[in-house]
Amino acid sequence: MKVLRTPAAGHPNPGAPALPPGTAACVGAFDGMHLGHQALLRRARARAEQIAVVTFDPHPARVLAPDRAPPLLQSPRQRERVCAALGVDALVLVPFSRATAAMEPAAFVDEILLRDLGPAVVVVGEDFRFGAGRRGGIDELGRRLAAAGVDLEVVAELCPAPSPATHGTPDKPGKIGSSAIRAAVIEGEVAAIPALLGRPYAVEGVVVHGHGRGRGLGVPTANVACEGALLPRTGVYAAGLTIVDPKSPRAGQIFPAAANLGHNPTFGGEARPILEVHALDVDLGDALYDLTVEVSFLQRLRDEARFADAAALVAAIEGDLRRAREIATPAALRELEVRPL
Repeated sequence: MKVLRTPAAGHPNPGAPALPPGTAACVGAFDGMHLGHQALLRRARARAEQIAVVTFDPHPARVLAPDRAPPLLQSPRQRERVCAALGVDALVLVPFSRATAAMEPAAFVDEILLRDLGPAVVVVGEDFRFGAGRRGGIDELGRRLAAAGVDLEVVAELCPAPSPATHGTPDKPGKIGSSAIRAAVIEGEVAAIPALLGRPYAVEGVVVHGHGRGRGLGVPTANVACEGALLPRTGVYAAGLTIVDPKSPRAGQIFPAAANLGHNPTFGGEARPILEVHALDVDLGDALYDLTVEVSFLQRLRDEARFADAAALVAAIEGDLRRAREIATPAALRELEVRPL
């Protein structure tokens, strides 16, 4: 998969359109690459052999309202990996600034979509808005694209069965969207997220040195520093641990795991929550230090708790590991693998 950047708004295009002839381009914010986003990709694949994801960098909310911008569901590297695994041919990053936000809708279509990208088909969701003040809508987009001989495909939003993640009811189901997934993560309702995301929720981070308490208790853990990631509610989770760092000979391997996200109250507490992950039935030793890993949250097991002593903590951990083994089965870990559309 190619990763491309278009020229910034207001600068002349230095060359030909970025996309190969005949490409279907899916346009949107694409926070999470969830099932709603994948519906756009499927429509694009039905129309063209080459498909592209066209999104904005940074996310528009981080430019327009940085104090209120929600944490994203994926790091840029996670989005690249998921797009590549889904079979996307090109990920196009449109630099987003206040100048981009101020573009009139007509200029957005004419300069960014038609001039800089040159797709044969544009695919968007039914709530897609564009241009200054989000004044551009589907009707205007269709007219301007049609005048240039470019087709427009509009995909209706997906409404899954009501679940804790969507907070929907039979009469009013919630929609698949980044906001619903984000709310479920914050509440720790991770078991419900695959029905929206198409896979378990995962965070990416680098393994750093910790206090070594886990190894002293006979349960060695990897401390994962995931700055900026949206973390679920503190507690203990059944998990998957994937080594994604290309420097490792184990890159791509997925291990069943148990994860503790919390403040270590039994040992006096930490100011900030720490994510500690124990790979089940395998000791990865010191090989993980400084490597990038991905932690996928399969199911919440319990709240974080303060124990009277280390022996009581070890007994609780042994119970957590038994439950994690029952959940993080080979079949469950296969669900972590993103498959082509």
